[in-house]
This record gives sequence, structure tokens and C-alpha cells, in this order.
Amino acid sequence: MGWPTYENKSGWSVKDLHVQLWAAMAPHVDVRVAVNPDNAEKGWSYDTQIAEIKALMKKYAVPENKIRLHKIPHADVWWRDMGPIYLVDGKGRRAAANFRFNGWGYEANDSRYAETEGAIAAQAARIDGVNTIFKTAMVSEGGDREFNGKGVMMAVEAVERQRNPTLTKEQMESEFKRVLGVKKIIWLKRGRYDDDLSFAGRLPDKDGKLELYTAITTGGHIDEHVRFAGPNTILYTTVSDAEAKADPIAAENKKRFDENLEILESATDQDGKPFTLIAMPDAPTIVTTVKPGDGVYDYLAGNDYMKKLNRIPDGQPIRILLATSYLNFLVTNRVVLAQKFWREGSPDEWKQTDARALRTLESVFPDRKIIAFDARAINVGGGGIHCNTQQVPKTR
Repeated sequence: MGWPTYENKSGWSVKDLHVQLWAAMAPHVDVRVAVNPDNAEKGWSYDTQIAEIKALMKKYAVPENKIRLHKIPHADVWWRDMGPIYLVDGKGRRAAANFRFNGWGYEANDSRYAETEGAIAAQAARIDGVNTIFKTAMVSEGGDREFNGKGVMMAVEAVERQRNPTLTKEQMESEFKRVLGVKKIIWLKRGRYDDDLSFAGRLPDKDGKLELYTAITTGGHIDEHVRFAGPNTILYTTVSDAEAKADPIAAENKKRFDENLEILESATDQDGKPFTLIAMPDAPTIVTTVKPGDGVYDYLAGNDYMKKLNRIPDGQPIRILLATSYLNFLVTNRVVLAQKFWREGSPDEWKQTDARALRTLESVFPDRKIIAFDARAINVGGGGIHCNTQQVPKTR
């Protein structure tokens, strides 16, 4: 994980949430955290960050011997996307895949931000003792790739095409197979409507007014709507007719999810066998307001693509959609870190939907404890718990 360099929304602490996640994982795994070295230009002091981390670890009773801190320059915390993707061969040897990163399409491939974040994978892999790194000129993020561990990968075609406009789907598939060693790729068409790229345009509120912005979203990462829960089991998000009727965003999501479900129903694994498909409820649509000084607002207001295509009125607060999903969970040793959305004052049906989603996770991960977090501090930044983490496989 990476130590946060800004807060997405004032008063919603990503730092506190990260340390709460450490506390849940620490009994079962070591957690490695990238901390920025001193940087006068950015105003980052390594010692100040360490003091802040130690204070929060004390607050949440995180044992110091389970957290390892490393100096790695970084601007953001989405370790799933710019961190290394680990590979393990038949002899238990590890390697890492290093794709190019362009800030989910918000940055030029050679921007300073893209180059800083693009250098993280190799640095983190070497700290983990992995020196064999497979590089590629292809742009892609870990949040858009799901694996069953037996040679099958799932990805969203619209996302990968947007990142690599000069490549055909066949060329991308060939490169994925070369770099990742996968045998078969299942291509879903589109991701969530509320995960469309922020510069693509505004989304409708429940009255149909095009007033809602998405939050530095990815254009449809797969980990927001479809996940492997095992070699032969796939979890997929579903939207009911009633939900679609009540919310235009849910209505569009239903169209996209139904289209993807048709693909999954006809898909087969590496041995030609169909998958077990298990429905997950859709998370509630949650809207908040961000303003100048909030990290998400400041990035969107200053982004060149936003200025050209979906400009934010100068200095004006905007209504923004949280990236809500029950599929953005992290599987690790003995625990699954999940997301919940009901809090005091929320509609009662949200509590019921949370319970349904968590029961489903309990059923597909019976050997693990499901620990659910209110992750809105991350969700308002455009992702979730899975996006902020990256697992390192154990070797033999």
C-alpha cells in the first residue's frame, strides 16, 4: 500500500482508513507501506509522515512489527493499478509484470505524474525480492484484470481500448498472454456507468438532470462489477427492475451488467467447463459535494482533459458520485476486507443490501472472516479497498 499524499474530501480520512485496514490484516500478513522521501517541492517530510503513521498505529492498536515502511516516491495510493502484478511459475519462483501507466487516461503517457507512478512497480517488486520483471509498452491497470489462477483472465474491452487506441483487441490479447502467461481472456464489453471517465461528461441525478460528476474514475474497471471468487466461481453485480426504474444510473448499469452476464453465461474456463455464476447486489448510489481544497476537486479542476471536455465551473462546488461497489474487496490470508455503505441516517434498505452482500461473501469464502468497512473516504476518490491494495504471493 502507499501512504496517502492528500485527502480526497476534507474530513474524510483516507489515512485513518488505511491504518484500520492494517489492523485487520496484521494478525495474518505483513503489510508493506510506501512512504514518500523528503520532497521540498511537494512539502513532504519523511519524518513527519513516520510520526503521523506511528500515532495512528497506536490509535488503532497495530503492532509495529507487522508493518514495514519503505521509501518509494509516489503521488497516489491506487496500488492495485500502478503497483507490480506478481507472477508465480510452476517451481514457485516469482516475477512481476510492469505495464505502462497514464493515470487511467487522464494523463499523457510521458507526463511527470505518469512517469512517477509508472516507476513504482519495479521499485516495489525489488523490495519484495523480485528482480525478474516483464515490461511492456502497453498501458493497463491491475484493477481491470481478474484472474482465476488457472490461466483465465477477465478484462473490460472499453477500458483497454481507451488506454491503447492504436492496438487491436487481438494485439492486446497477445500482449496480455505474453506478459502475464494467461491462456484465455474473457472480454466484457463495458464497466459501470458511474465509473465512466470523468471527462466523458456528467451523469444524471434521480430527476434526470445531467449534474453529477464521477470521481477520477477509471472508465469501467472490472473490480467494480465482476470478480473471480475461485478458479470456477464468478461473482457479478446485478440490478433489479425496481432499482433501474428508480434511478437512471442504475438503469444504464442494468443494461451493461445484463450484456456482460450474457458473455459470462457462455464463457468457459481453461478446460472448457462453464463457470458457477453468483449474483451480488448493486451498491447504493451515493452523492456528495466536493469543493476547492478537496483533493478530488483540485485534480479534476486542473486536469487538461476536464478543462476541454467537462469543465468544472471556476471555484464552484460540484456534486460527485462515490465509487460504490460490493465487488471491490480484498482477499488475503484468513480475511476478506469488504465494503459496506449503511451508516446512521442512511435508508434502512441499505443495511439490508449490505447484509445480503456480506452473506454472499461469507458463502464463497467460508474459510475466511469477512470484515466490512465504511470506505467512503476511498470511494470518493474513485475506487475502493481492492484498488488501494496489492497482494504479494507466498512462494513455496
